Amino acid sequence: SDVSTQMAYMVQQQLDRYDAAVQHTIKHKAAFDKRVLKRTPGEVIFYPGQLVQFYRSSLDYTFEAKHKLLPKWSPPHRVI
Repeated sequence: SDVSTQMAYMVQQQLDRYDAAVQHTIKHKAAFDKRVLKRTPGEVIFYPGQLVQFYRSSLDYTFEAKHKLLPKWSPPHRVI
């Protein structure tokens, strides 16, 4: 019982550290996005011939090990 209490406490500490890391990342991303939008406000317009990449935001909040090494950005695509 004393061992199980300590194990539960350890697991809770790990979850708390993980949650703190995720919250820290979200906070910094919001600050970065705010700074970028202040510098270049408005919508981005792409023209034919430009190269663009797509960001897979579905991988942002996945916690499966098999998804951690997948690229979040697509290969370059040409706008037509």
